[in-house]
Amino acid sequence: MSSLKESLYSTINLTMPVDLSTQLGRHACVALILRGDSFENLQLGFIQRAFSESDRWSGQLAFPGGKREDTDKTDLDAALRETQEEVGIALTNPELLGRLNDIQARKAGTMLDFYIRPFVFFTERDFNIVLDPTEVADFFWIPLKEIQNPQRKTTYRLQRDNIGLELPAVYLDREPPLWGLSYMMTLNLLEVLAAANK
Repeated sequence: MSSLKESLYSTINLTMPVDLSTQLGRHACVALILRGDSFENLQLGFIQRAFSESDRWSGQLAFPGGKREDTDKTDLDAALRETQEEVGIALTNPELLGRLNDIQARKAGTMLDFYIRPFVFFTERDFNIVLDPTEVADFFWIPLKEIQNPQRKTTYRLQRDNIGLELPAVYLDREPPLWGLSYMMTLNLLEVLAAANK
C-alpha cells in the first residue's frame, strides 16, 4: 500500500460515518473515486448523466452508482457493479478507502424515505473508460483544488412543482454545475480530508 493510500485510508476512517439504514428504507450506493500522486494533486471522478426527457435528472453531474439488486450481496457490491456497468471501471476491494456519511434524499426541500451511501476509493491505475450511453454521457476527472476554488462557486436554480429554489453549486467546466446530493457528498469528502491536515 502506498504512503498516500495509507494516509487517505487513515483519514477517511478517523470517524464512524453516519448510518441511516435503521431509519430509512430504500437506498442507492455510489462510488467517489480519487486518484493522484499527492494530497495536493488529488482528482475526483464524476459522471454526467445521459440526456433523456424521461429522466428528471437528465444531464446532471453525479457519481457512478445505483440501487442494490438481488445479485448484490452487500452495498459495496452494488457500488462496484454499477460503476463497472456505467463507466467500465472495475474497482477492486483493495482500492476501497471507506465510507462517507449516508445522506438523505430530498425533493424541493422535503426529506424522502431514501438515502445515498457513498463509498470512497483510491486508484493508481489508468482506466479505459467505456460508457453505457443509456445512463452516462461523460466521465471526467476534476482536481479537488479546483472544486475548492472560490471563483467556481455559483448557484443552481431548481424549478419543481411551481417552486423555485436557488441552491449552492460549483461550476465544473460544463452545464449544469454540480449541486444537490452529489455536491453535498463532495463537500463531506473535502471536510474529511481537510480535517486530517489541521
